[in-house]
Amino acid sequence: MQSFLFSKVLAAAIAVGLVVPHSTHRPDEGMWPFDGLPLEKLKEKYGFEPTPEWLDKVRLSSVRFDTGGSGSFVSPNGLVMTNHHVALTTLQKISTPEKDWVEDGFSARLYGSEPKGTDLTLRQLIEIKDVTTEVMAMKAADTSDAGNEWRKKVEAMTAKLGNEDQNIVADLVTLYDGQQYRVYIYKVFDDVRVVFAPEKQVAFYGGDLDNFTYPRYCLDCAFFRVYEDGKPIDSSKHYFQWNSAGAEVNDLVFVSGHPGGTERLLTHDEMLFHRDVSVPAIVDAYTRAEARIRQRMERSEEEKFRLRDMYFGITNTLKAYGGHLAGLRDAPMLDKIRERDEKLIASGGDAVKAAFAFVRAEMDKLRKEFGGERVNLQEMMQALPRVSNVVCADAKATINKARFEAYGTDNYPDATFTLRLAYGTVKGFDAGTTKVAPFTTFYGLYTRNLGMGNEKPFDLPAHWLEKKDKIDLATRYNFVCTADIIGGNSGSPVLNREAEVVGLIFDGNIESLPGNYWFDEKVNRAVSVHTGGMMAALVKVYGESDLARELRDGK
Repeated sequence: MQSFLFSKVLAAAIAVGLVVPHSTHRPDEGMWPFDGLPLEKLKEKYGFEPTPEWLDKVRLSSVRFDTGGSGSFVSPNGLVMTNHHVALTTLQKISTPEKDWVEDGFSARLYGSEPKGTDLTLRQLIEIKDVTTEVMAMKAADTSDAGNEWRKKVEAMTAKLGNEDQNIVADLVTLYDGQQYRVYIYKVFDDVRVVFAPEKQVAFYGGDLDNFTYPRYCLDCAFFRVYEDGKPIDSSKHYFQWNSAGAEVNDLVFVSGHPGGTERLLTHDEMLFHRDVSVPAIVDAYTRAEARIRQRMERSEEEKFRLRDMYFGITNTLKAYGGHLAGLRDAPMLDKIRERDEKLIASGGDAVKAAFAFVRAEMDKLRKEFGGERVNLQEMMQALPRVSNVVCADAKATINKARFEAYGTDNYPDATFTLRLAYGTVKGFDAGTTKVAPFTTFYGLYTRNLGMGNEKPFDLPAHWLEKKDKIDLATRYNFVCTADIIGGNSGSPVLNREAEVVGLIFDGNIESLPGNYWFDEKVNRAVSVHTGGMMAALVKVYGESDLARELRDGK
């Protein structure tokens, strides 16, 4: 999946999308704040209403990797699960050419220690405070010439809610484009140690050719342990129990994670600018960057080792933005964006109509400045946020206020790399003239390996081939569900109604890449590693009996 670590660099120019008004026929769309879930819809559609205790457990069992990604506590002993590609930056930092824990994998059982991740911190959301009333009052009372004095007061109010001595930090979170405000209070963990990671080839099986596709056959997992005062923390009150059976077709599942950033409410005119100017320029820039880095890596083994993490990020992001561009060229979906704007204009009056016209005029100016054959990407990336967030600030505020007055919290706010809960069902999808099954198995993995002649990027380590007979090949390996995710959700747990972990998010299918712009339940799918597949690999291939026991039994 496109990592938030890389996507946030260009998010201001890329992320747009579609949110439709509430109806009982609305698909399972949305990345919902924990204090803003559509509880009535869940109860009506699925006969399930999460209790406050259920929500508290899920919130406290979820963590954020500040390197860009999500994770969760999966044992009472501080054990944390995430993706290999979320762990990749850490694995690269602690690796050397002599001890290459990216290519060869890492096991604390084999190496006799749990090395501390360099510059790695996790955050656990321990409290959410609604400060909308206080912030709105400060804004209303601000009579300064620049109108920014309220920000200093809000920062001071937020800072008082933290406690540096206890590693407690507080962040102000803006929701619904300034219509609501929250303070998210986090416990920060800075002693996070590596427990297990498979070989990169197994985690990223199929390489860039299979990236953002489905069916998939990836063991994209890694495990860490959180320490305090030199000992594993006690997470017995907030961890997800393991369920190797997983979920069945059409079962309701939840994804608790930290979607990195969306702007699904940009206007139709803004979206056209992205389609015609900014996104093509970004795709071109990443294409050239990929070629340069690949040439440097070909010079020596030292360069190949040093640049591989960067290269992974570039190729991953390039493929993602290629999918973004394909989505933007989907005329029927853009027509829906235009119709959405027209509906708001019709109901919002002259002020809203004038605001949309102002944004259109500013996009036309940008198009004239940057719409040539050769775009200065750096200048454009400076100009676009300035125009969208400063020049168009008042117009966008008018539009967003009208939208919130029309739909309120029936819609979900844009992602902000803060904890959200998405939900959906385990379900395959139609791909052209065929149907794609929701599950893959070890049969599929070994068949793909055999059919590709065990050649890169479809090769398997020797011990995987040697231990094939030890594995029940019918065991489920990867699966898809309809939960709405985006970059930053990588490493999120997939949960059943009992808040048991049944999977691990690691990607979206190629059809989901326009999810930066809209959600299409017919084809958008979140791709996960199956808990049964992870358990089979840990036990049968890697001999990780202690880790497997801790996951199954909490010991």
